[in-house]
Amino acid sequence: MLKRFRVLMYSHMEGNSGIYFLVSMFFIIGISAGVFTVKALGDYQKQELISYMRVFFHILNDTSIDSFAVFKQSFINNLQTIVLIWILGITVIGMPLILILVSIRGLIVGFTVGFLVEQLGVKGVVFASISILPQNLLILPCIIITAVLGISFSKMLLRNKIFNNSHVHTSIFKQFILYSSIIISIFTVIVLGCIIEAYVTPVLMGFFSKNMM
Repeated sequence: MLKRFRVLMYSHMEGNSGIYFLVSMFFIIGISAGVFTVKALGDYQKQELISYMRVFFHILNDTSIDSFAVFKQSFINNLQTIVLIWILGITVIGMPLILILVSIRGLIVGFTVGFLVEQLGVKGVVFASISILPQNLLILPCIIITAVLGISFSKMLLRNKIFNNSHVHTSIFKQFILYSSIIISIFTVIVLGCIIEAYVTPVLMGFFSKNMM
């Protein structure tokens, strides 16, 4: 079964290599924009963010984190992203909006990591690694794969738009069921990332937060 999964994934990635490249480029553009945004912040804005960061580290040190609340918020945020990509994928005009969503996700990651590194140096690299990396090793690839599936499905709709017969409609319906089923399966992996974010990451952050500021 694992071998079959590898074959299917290889076939999928090979058949959609151009879309993967495009989505990855927009994600990288988003990360770069996030880093440049940190550089463009004024001194007052940076001081405000530093104050919030100090409060955050204080809460980590002195207050127990409600892991279920973190899980719930992460679950909702990621569910909204995946559902939005799914909806955009079943529209012909959804492709550019999917790319914008991926860029925004990259911007958030780039800004967060860039600010931590700029303010805390090596400590910022370490803290970013333990606070952002664990869950995103699962979540970000899933979002990229979902975006590729959405764009691929949208392209198929655009390609078949000129046809108007029952055979094409039946084929599209089958592809829609397959598309939706795969995205649901991918979201189960994202849920695992949410669990890591809620129950594992805060523990790692707590170990290192005392020496951050």
